Amino acid sequence: MGYESRYEKFEVTGPDGQARKVEFKKAGFLPAGDQPELYFFEVKGERVLVGVSGGALAAWQRARRYLSREEKIDLAGLQLKRCIEEGKPAVADNLYVDGPALEKLVRTLHLK
Repeated sequence: MGYESRYEKFEVTGPDGQARKVEFKKAGFLPAGDQPELYFFEVKGERVLVGVSGGALAAWQRARRYLSREEKIDLAGLQLKRCIEEGKPAVADNLYVDGPALEKLVRTLHLK
């Protein structure tokens, strides 16, 4: 049995006590810079973009193993969930997963 995503659809409560339904919509990548992978979610009717560093992801996968589509969605979804829980604004600085953040998310999701 393969990996089943936990963050393709989820509910999260922010510090304001308000619950928000979050749903993954689509993925892509930016063919510039380090070619980040882009994950689009919908939160309360608004599109929110989470970026994962292409360089960090490629380095992690070269050293370990290739991550499935569902695992990568969960990395992005968990980053978004933490951002909402902490009450951080949904801006690029808070929603971009670089090398150190990628390692933390991988550990939290128990991906090896």
